[in-house]
Amino acid sequence: MSKAFTKEDSGGDEGLVPVRPRTGQGEKRYITAEGYQALQEELAVLLAPEPSAEGQTELDAGVRKRERERRAQQLADTLEEVRVVTPEPSQEGHVFFGAWVSLEDEDGAEVRYRIVGPDEADVKAGRLSVESPLARALLGKEVGESVQVERPRGAVEYTVTDVTYSPPTH
Repeated sequence: MSKAFTKEDSGGDEGLVPVRPRTGQGEKRYITAEGYQALQEELAVLLAPEPSAEGQTELDAGVRKRERERRAQQLADTLEEVRVVTPEPSQEGHVFFGAWVSLEDEDGAEVRYRIVGPDEADVKAGRLSVESPLARALLGKEVGESVQVERPRGAVEYTVTDVTYSPPTH
């Protein structure tokens, strides 16, 4: 099988947030303060000297260096384009950008998401892009209200069970 179709060791990059394609002129991209900090930290790691890898060929090292430089430039561009949004106290109880939202579906299954910018979205980590159909349906809702969202498997109805702007305590 070609190397193009195999997963190679990514050198610890598996937790990184992928950078979204650049937006059109005048389009605003929002990010939470935590998301902005995570991108800054990733950029700092990429800009730090990389330890030499044993057994790595000069070609492999060059490719890895170019990839790090490309990613660092993407992050630098993203950090210049985004606007950090801090929730306001008047939003408490309603779903807006940055909210942690607990939902219950019609089968009683519960999920919790934070509404974030597309540059920090990761559904598996509970970060739902504000541009997603579910997040768009939830915006402005409060506890007790329901939304219906179309999915490939069919429509699902969620009821908002909790909205907070403070990180959940686990």
